[in-house]
Formats: sequence, structure tokens, C-alpha cells
Amino acid sequence: MLNLTGAVATPAPDVAGKVSPLLIADRLITLAQDADRAGYATTAERLIRLVNRVFDEERRCAHA
Repeated sequence: MLNLTGAVATPAPDVAGKVSPLLIADRLITLAQDADRAGYATTAERLIRLVNRVFDEERRCAHA
């Protein structure tokens, strides 16, 4: 069993900067695939809807 009692959060380095929407979408799709394989179809659908929202937000920001 994983024990996180001594875990300490470390801040992301400044180099990380802004994360690409494409990278976020890719990770969300991977999570959705894993959720679907594990039998969590509803969660997978929610993750895919979130992917769509990421790109909708990116489109709105590009036109502003």
C-alpha cells in the first residue's frame, strides 16, 4: 500500500511555464481511455467533455 504521510509537495520549476492545451488534452484522453478500460464509462465521458472544453476555451482566447 502506498504511504503518503511523509510526502512533500514541491513547486514546479519556472521552466514549466504555460502548459500547452494539446498536452493537457492528450493526458485527459489517456485518463479517459484508462477509465473506460477499468469500467468507469461515465468518468471517461466526463474526461472527454473536459477535453472539448479545453479546446473551446483555446479557440475563444485566440479570437479575442
